[in-house]
Amino acid sequence: MNPVNDHSESSALDKTCRYDLAIIGSGPGGYVAGLYASRHKLKVCVIEKDLVGGTCLNRGCIPTKSFLYSASVLKTVRNAGLYGVDVGASTINFQKMISRKDEAVLRLRTGIETLLRANKIDLLRGEARILGTDKIEVQGSGEISAKNIIIAAGSKITEMANIKIDHTNILSSDDILNINTVPASLTIIGGGVIGCEFASLFSALGSKVTIIEFTDRLIPTQSREASRKLETILKKKGITVFVSTKAESVELSRPLKIKTGSGEIIEADKVLVSIGRSPAAGSILGQGSDKIGVEANNGAIVVDGKLRTGAKNIYAIGDCVAGPMLAHKASYDGILACDNILGKNRQVDYSTVPNCIWTDPEIASVGLTEEEAKARCPGVKIAKFPYLASGKAFLMGKTEGFVKVIGDEDGKLLGFEIFGEGACELIGEAVLAKKSGINIKDWALAVHAHPTVSEVTQEALQAFCGTPIHGL
Repeated sequence: MNPVNDHSESSALDKTCRYDLAIIGSGPGGYVAGLYASRHKLKVCVIEKDLVGGTCLNRGCIPTKSFLYSASVLKTVRNAGLYGVDVGASTINFQKMISRKDEAVLRLRTGIETLLRANKIDLLRGEARILGTDKIEVQGSGEISAKNIIIAAGSKITEMANIKIDHTNILSSDDILNINTVPASLTIIGGGVIGCEFASLFSALGSKVTIIEFTDRLIPTQSREASRKLETILKKKGITVFVSTKAESVELSRPLKIKTGSGEIIEADKVLVSIGRSPAAGSILGQGSDKIGVEANNGAIVVDGKLRTGAKNIYAIGDCVAGPMLAHKASYDGILACDNILGKNRQVDYSTVPNCIWTDPEIASVGLTEEEAKARCPGVKIAKFPYLASGKAFLMGKTEGFVKVIGDEDGKLLGFEIFGEGACELIGEAVLAKKSGINIKDWALAVHAHPTVSEVTQEALQAFCGTPIHGL
């Protein structure tokens, strides 16, 4: 008996229903796994307690990039005179920016729901709890059974012990996407990827922005060179940056007063806490989950190289397991777990998962950073090419940045970093090169169209080979 009507949403289930695969969570890991499994003829359900699309679509990647693109258009308009285009005064209509963001999120979420229906995937609404190796309780709906289970529970906002988010004055990254006005001043606690992206955004919209970062540099996941350059550029934009600094407390006055461990008092209209995210699988597992082989370590579900838990038919993917908390990593995990369910023998390899940061300018990388490569590999060779020497970047007025190639003496690609215009698009070529194992010396022979920003990649590769063309 089919538990739902027309493979759509379900509110009541037949307890005898059995799926080939049940997926808990509909973010970029869960829904991609569902579509992939369905197209391999498995009977699939996806269980979601909130909005289809997960954090990425509803409170992360998509809404933030909508805002950031609006900010980039504003910057282009305000700089139009440099290109011989007179457009007059420019103003911000923040309500339209919000509407555009909301429309994009709704359209993409509706698109995912349509894909699930078209692929005959049952979307079950409610909170899930694993009862056994083949049993799941869906709150408000009853129990289902499944031959295989994928946990794709995602992550949650990490909060501070000493500074509590009140969702009005002290905001989370979720809250700040729903504010109605641009704050005159904004202090961001946390100078990682999320913090720096919001700093770029609200500075462009006119806020006086301050970043407080506990470690000794911004975006510590990137190279020190990229961190230093980003800090320099942010400061040029008028953003105040404190590193090696702890935010001690926030006084709820008007304006808010943020006290640091080194004694500074910073005033702001709003405070954004963005110190990272944590795995969110706790409620799914429930008591006794370890008895069926599903265990957690510091909140992350423990899996092997096939993304399988201690229970041979239960897998976990995305933000609720170890590894980078990235939407595209979650999708990669979802497909890999499905392949292993289908009988293939695939092992996780995150060495070709790109990191992308949508600051202004963008930063993107794959593989080892310069520091990591030098620490792990003897005979590391580094080559760089500046955006300033690119004809296309010069014409666009986007000359801040560099491309860095990291390899060994034999030409094996160890890492690749781009700091500059279009970095998050350009990194795809380096991902393919690393995945395919092409030698840097052979890669350097690939022809790049002229004039394009992608030529910075070719120039850096030629510099690595000792044959720089436009470099000194």
